[in-house]
Amino acid sequence: MKTVLKAIAQFSLLLALASGALFLAGCETPSGGGAAGTSNVESLKAAANGGDADAAYKLGEIYLHGRGVPKNYVEAEAWHKKAAELYQKK
Repeated sequence: MKTVLKAIAQFSLLLALASGALFLAGCETPSGGGAAGTSNVESLKAAANGGDADAAYKLGEIYLHGRGVPKNYVEAEAWHKKAAELYQKK
């Protein structure tokens, strides 16, 4: 029984660490905004407007969660729709 509980605890820790790593990997811009975030948003916009579906999706997430920019649900929806259209073209 102790072995099972230990395995469950280790698995839970592994999941927590993996979730944290995935969250950090998804943060494209600093939450405080600033020049670095603005530059990244502009480069993502250029890529998305050039047909990059992943960039459009990331922009949607950035605006949805307010990562480096003010939350803007209208912008988020527009970029997610653009991403969906671009993914369908692939």
